[in-house]
Amino acid sequence: MKTKPITKIRVMTYNVHSCRGLDGRVLPERIARVIEQFNPDLVALQELDVNRRWSKRMDQPHLIAQHLRMQCHFQSAIAVEGEHYGIAILSRYPFEIKKSVSLPSYPKKSIPGGSYIPFLKHFFEPRHAIWTSVTISGREIYFVNTHLSLRVKERFEQVKSILGQEWLNMDSHKVPTIFCGDFNEGPRARGHQLLKASFDEVKSSMPQKSSRKTLFSPLPLFEVDHIFYNGNLCVESVNIPNTPLTRIASDHLPLIADFNL
Repeated sequence: MKTKPITKIRVMTYNVHSCRGLDGRVLPERIARVIEQFNPDLVALQELDVNRRWSKRMDQPHLIAQHLRMQCHFQSAIAVEGEHYGIAILSRYPFEIKKSVSLPSYPKKSIPGGSYIPFLKHFFEPRHAIWTSVTISGREIYFVNTHLSLRVKERFEQVKSILGQEWLNMDSHKVPTIFCGDFNEGPRARGHQLLKASFDEVKSSMPQKSSRKTLFSPLPLFEVDHIFYNGNLCVESVNIPNTPLTRIASDHLPLIADFNL
């Protein structure tokens, strides 16, 4: 008997804040519970730790994927003495990595004595993107996850790089693409406008009065997490779950979109 082709997929992007909730507890299983509650097929995660002392030496992406019984790929953005910090993709469907590299960055700024400004360390983090090819009912979809810089000029260069010939240039790639993550910028930013020239954004289908903000989770003030798409995809629904669990599990709320293939 033939299996019915899959016609719908659910996508989530979620900055998990090293699985450290607003109660100060580091609980990958709590992040897994948030994800499990909404049953996505593809998940883009940002700010994950592997073997970091401050988060109890856990392999967070592995623990979350194991709980959800999903395939996982982790990309380290920072690696220091065996401690890793980065982004990951989880999938219910087979996937291959097409590209997983660092994005353009400017040199770090220093202060007298050669030390980097401690409270600005996040401004100078290396940034990465993961580009995967996912096979769903014999059809190929590109799924891309990123976490862009906090610095405006650097972030714009990173967006231009991802839209370039070696990444998602639309003249060379005709495969339906979902591109999501923590972009650290809102809809008025130059990078966001550049992306909208090649992609649609799922939140444009939300009711006008719906909140589109995901940061900070107890009282969302900023619209920095986005899901862009193009190709033969149609948005069915969009959700930013604001529940007691999502408000405490991370400093971001997850963003979820349902697509018809």
